[in-house]
Amino acid sequence: MLKWLCFAAALLTLPLIPYGAFVRLKNAGLSCPDWPLCYGQLIPPPGFEIALETGHRFVAVLLGVLIIIITVVTFRQHSYYSHRGIALFSLILVCMQGILGALTVTMTLWPPIVTLHLIGGNLLFGILVYLARVTFRSDSHYKSEIPEISHAKNLARESIRSRIVWMIIVLFIIISSGGYNSATYSGFHCEAFPGCHEGSFLSFSMSGTDISSLSGIEGNVLPQAPEEFQGRFLPEFENEWIHMLHRLIAVCGGLALMVMSWFWLKNKYGHNFIGLSIIVLVLLEICVGILNAVLRVPVPISALHTAVAAVLTGLLFYTITETHQRKE
Repeated sequence: MLKWLCFAAALLTLPLIPYGAFVRLKNAGLSCPDWPLCYGQLIPPPGFEIALETGHRFVAVLLGVLIIIITVVTFRQHSYYSHRGIALFSLILVCMQGILGALTVTMTLWPPIVTLHLIGGNLLFGILVYLARVTFRSDSHYKSEIPEISHAKNLARESIRSRIVWMIIVLFIIISSGGYNSATYSGFHCEAFPGCHEGSFLSFSMSGTDISSLSGIEGNVLPQAPEEFQGRFLPEFENEWIHMLHRLIAVCGGLALMVMSWFWLKNKYGHNFIGLSIIVLVLLEICVGILNAVLRVPVPISALHTAVAAVLTGLLFYTITETHQRKE
């Protein structure tokens, strides 16, 4: 039963991450001004934005219940004693996510809290992917099929695991910068690529949105008239810097991930499919990010941007399990 509970928890977490981004981008993140109730009511009042927000809360609570059951099962059944630590960690993490979710509402979408909530969601998803994979292997008695492993092979596995951890760190730096960029609504402040504004050197834009119409978004007032923005490549104001720094971190970090996937996972350790999948997903993420900028942050594209990052997180955590008990 444990493996299916872990699989269900991981499967539930994956859409929950972009769903949270979708709720906020639809300006529904504060449709319920209190927590955990909505306007002090257990049954919330009608409304599309309220339904979005309370739906996100309901799915998050369901995930929490699943993780509680997983933790209880690992402690009640001795055969799962080796999974107790990671199950307990996932329980602590989902509780922290609940606290951050409450603070997201009560602190009115404060960008650092929103960013931490996004990081925590991705970390929780990665942990659940890892837990689901190792429980499937435990139930199939995978360990009993593995011959005695030499010291050299153990060292090789430690080496690849440490490299994957570095890849996860790079990915989480990218996710952090993207989360802060989104939480501060800085994506609206540069409408072209690779420059910040249309008309700058080699930059293009596919949006006809008037920049002046974006004044006042979540308190971010653009300080100049639209014609004064055109043709400027480099950022000048705070939100422009946040957005352009995210682009720099995402492009440099994405290229680093692709190089590490090619040389470490594919060529050195023989994880051809995983290595190539990471490269394809990073390229897709960069393309979606460019569309997100030049189309002025459309909600479906932005939610897809968040979803691809979550898939990358899950894939890297899955790769750790492949090196943990891989047959020689």
